[in-house]
Amino acid sequence: MAELELVSIGKLTKTHALKGALKMRPFNVNTDFFNYTDTIYLKAKDKYTITKFQLQNGIIILTLDGVKSIEEAEKLRGLEVFIEKDILPIDEDEILLTEMLGFEAILNGKVFGYISDFADYNAGLIYVIEDINNKEKYFLPEGDDFIKSIDYDKKKIYFQNVEELLEWYILLPFQYFLKFLNPL
Repeated sequence: MAELELVSIGKLTKTHALKGALKMRPFNVNTDFFNYTDTIYLKAKDKYTITKFQLQNGIIILTLDGVKSIEEAEKLRGLEVFIEKDILPIDEDEILLTEMLGFEAILNGKVFGYISDFADYNAGLIYVIEDINNKEKYFLPEGDDFIKSIDYDKKKIYFQNVEELLEWYILLPFQYFLKFLNPL
């Protein structure tokens, strides 16, 4: 039997209500993937069936078969959520955002970090870059002004015009931004 190719689509962030529902932060603003499946995998191996799906203010609320209490749901909190890649309607030459996790971030020919996450605060996609030296996190915007090129084969993303943004992050700690961005 062939091994399933799974892709990460989000992370379970919190419990919801008392009957075992969970909130999921999707890694992509497009949540159409639930139109194609009712099965998810946690820890890339544990299979669950979705019995209820709800989208509420950009957050997905999932009810999973077999998870009947807040205590059971609490055990799943923080886990990454996967689905089977072959069910997604993507072309062979397309890449999912989550497949870019771990790409090296390069500026002026030097690796300064890697993509550790993505964020979308309704102003466009933001790459979360973790610095390779001090583990500082930088939020860098998508767009031709900031991204010179992406080499999908070599797993590298080349940035430009972000030097001032990086200097700004050094002056203000990452936690300062969290107060205003209010991520899950």
